[in-house]
This record gives sequence, C-alpha cells and structure tokens, in this order.
Amino acid sequence: MVKPDPAQVRERLLKGLRCQRMRDVGLFTGDGESDPDCNSHGEEVTANFVQNIKGMVEDGSLGPKALFMAEDLFIRQQIESLQAMFSQWMARAAAQVDGENIPFKEIIIWCQNCHDWEKRRALRIEARALCRFLAPFSHATWQALMSVVKEILGYEDYLEFCQKRRSTPLEKEYKRCQSILEEGRDQYFSEVESWLKRVYPGKSLEETTRFDAIYLLGMRYLDHLAGGGLRGDLALKFFESLGVGTGRGVQIHMDGTPGRQTYCVPVKVPGEIHVIVGPIRGWLDWEALFHEMGHAFSFLHTDLRRPVEEREFLTSGAVSETIAFLFQRLSLRREFLLYILGPGADGLVGFEELEQIHALKFEVLKRRYGAKFLIEYENFSKERISKGQELYADIMHRETGFSYDPETYLFDLMPDFYSLDYFNAFVASKILLKRLEQNYGPRWFLNPAALDHIRTCLTNESLDDVHGFMKQCLNRIKAH
Repeated sequence: MVKPDPAQVRERLLKGLRCQRMRDVGLFTGDGESDPDCNSHGEEVTANFVQNIKGMVEDGSLGPKALFMAEDLFIRQQIESLQAMFSQWMARAAAQVDGENIPFKEIIIWCQNCHDWEKRRALRIEARALCRFLAPFSHATWQALMSVVKEILGYEDYLEFCQKRRSTPLEKEYKRCQSILEEGRDQYFSEVESWLKRVYPGKSLEETTRFDAIYLLGMRYLDHLAGGGLRGDLALKFFESLGVGTGRGVQIHMDGTPGRQTYCVPVKVPGEIHVIVGPIRGWLDWEALFHEMGHAFSFLHTDLRRPVEEREFLTSGAVSETIAFLFQRLSLRREFLLYILGPGADGLVGFEELEQIHALKFEVLKRRYGAKFLIEYENFSKERISKGQELYADIMHRETGFSYDPETYLFDLMPDFYSLDYFNAFVASKILLKRLEQNYGPRWFLNPAALDHIRTCLTNESLDDVHGFMKQCLNRIKAH
C-alpha cells in the first residue's frame, strides 16, 4: 500500500476547511457559495481517510491537528443532513404574541427590543411550546454526533473526544469554574438586583426569566445616550489605525437587521477574514462590531512562521475570544467613547453609568457561560443529553439569578465545550484590560507600546492555551 504524501494530505485538509468556511460565509451573508474552487460539498472526507491520517500522526509524518481537522470535516459531513432538516423546521417555527408573528430564529432580537414585561411572559409560553416541538430534531443531531464519535472515530465518549484537544484537563477547568462562580456570587446578585430595579422599579430578580435577561443585556433602553453619534465608519477607522482593515484582507459585511447574530470567519489566516455584522443602531450593534473586529485583530497578527495548520485550526477559541472581548469591553469605556465620538461627546451624559452597566453585563455573561460549562461537563460525563433538562434549569438559575426553562436546554448546548472558551475569555479579558489600564492609563489604546505588547503575545504565545497565553502576556506587560 502506497503511503499518502503528507503535503498532499495537509493541502486536502486545508482546502476542505477553507471551503467549509466559505460556505459558512455564504450562509451567514445570504450570498451563497463564492469560491469557484469549492463545489457544494468539497472533497469528501471518509472514515478510511481519517484512519490513514491517524496512522500518519502516530508515525510523526503529520501533527495531531491534522487528525483533528479531518475528524471535524468528517463529522460535519456525517450530520449535515440532520442539521439541515433541523434548520428547516426552525425556519418554519414562529411564536405568536399579541397578533405578532415572531420567527423562532428572531426571538432573541425581538426580546432585545421589547420593553413590555408582560409580552415577554407571553413569549416565554410560546417559546416553551416551540422548543418541545423542535427538541426531537435537535436531539437527533446530537445523538448522531455522539454515534460518529464513539462508533466510527473510536472514542470512549464525547468527553474523551473533546479532552484530546485541550491543553488543560476538563475536570480541572470544571473545578476552577466552580470556584470562580462561588467567589463573586453574593456581590453579583446584589448588583443585578439593583440594575433590574433601575429599569423595572418594583420588580425583583426572582420574577425574571432568561427573556428578561436578553432585554437587559441588549441595552436598547440606553441607546439615547449615544445621541445619534454611533457610526460604523468611526469604528472601522479606529481599527484601520491598528492595521486591521480591508488593506490587510478583512472583508466587512454590514447588512441585515440590527441585533443580528454576528460572526468573524477566518477563511485564510492571516490573509482573508470575513466580518459579518448588522447595521449600527445602538450600543449592542456597536459592541458587536468591536467584538468581531477584535477577532480579526487576533487572526491578522498570527505569525506566518507558524505551521499552516497551527494558524488555520485552533483547538480552543479562548485566546481569540479574549482579544475580541478586550475590544468589546473597550468599546463602551467612557474614555474611549469621549475619544472616538469627538469633542461633542463631552456634553453627553450617562457614559459613566453606561460603563458600569456594561461591566455588569459582562459579569452576567461570564456566569451564564460558566454555568453552561458546568452543565455540559456533568451531562456529557454521564452521557445524558436528553435527560439533563432539570439540571440545566437549576444551575442556570442558581448562577445567573434568571429562570431558565428546562425545554430550552437542547437549544443552549454548545459543541466542543465552547462555553468554557467563552467563560475563560470573559475572565481573561477583564484581567488583561485592567493590566493595560494600570500600566498605560485609560487611553492605552492610543499607546503603540501597549498595542505592540498584544501583537507580540499573539505572535509568540500558544493560541490554543489561554492560561499559558495570559501568563506570558501579563508578564510582558508587567515588564514594561
């Protein structure tokens, strides 16, 4: 039997990965396939092909990431028909509230804009019914994924499959997450209770649901503080000054509905990055643009000297998310707003309050994703995908203060323990921002040395291990 050429195998994997990402760009933008070199499915990845790569990894002719890439491409091909069916049913599902038709996929956007407390309660009833109806389709997709991982790829369970890609044991991450959530719980509940009462006097946190949380976190009720000054071109000009723009291969897709799901898709790192966002209507859209451009910043400063699979395929998204959250946090800092909105912003009131609320928003999100990771770890450890609903509702309420319905459990699951990546990034970005402000002042973003420190970290440190990345990066900044 002729042994496959490692270079050809690597190129085939990279083409498959890039074609997959181009299809994602087409899906997210509505433009369809845009690369003539990619057909509708790309070159099929078979189980035999995956096994051949496993052998090449074992004999050292390919690195372990080649196997991870092949497995991901194989899994996606195996479950995409079920995922497509699930997506079709979701696209047809809709809630009815006061005669208004709310597509299932637009429930979050609707909640962000709905100040009416009672309407959100009516939506909750509708959403629970829709989730009960759609749950079998979601469950079938997850079961297919579990089956592929165990029966074809040969892992003991999904936990082992994910652990192979992680630099830190998931059990250790679980204990660390528990400890962090425990430390700040009392202060968190006090602050969120006060926040709620400022928006809804007379209401208490015990009365709230996740749909109320969506409204609070959307901050549409604070958009008037911008005074009409938020413009996408101002944000993009700022990132151009950091070397992140169209001249470096960043393509901006700014269309759709304000509050839409946003993405940053690295088709080729660092040469082709797609940022997909909605129009800028308020703070939510503003910070979303900064988040995705933060991702672009991290991808563009990935060192070309790294092996191509090290650049193109990350086994953890926590480092990139840390940089994205760093810029998202920056986007609503008072000093940054005074700088980017110009002299007239001095007359606008409420920026200090906005900064405080935004920081609290990040605490809510940190606890949400920390809780999700705890739930996912426990349920995947015990292989109880369909029976983890009550644990989900209990832990989400305990850690966030907002009531979560058991029926929404399957629609809140994230593959590859990405909830952990978000949680670690929320924690790390707060620490990184504090260190930058301590060393360089509140306008660190104008200091070339501060920005060079971040670029140097992205160039030299591991992008798969957020804990190692932060340790080395903080040491570099401290040395200043």
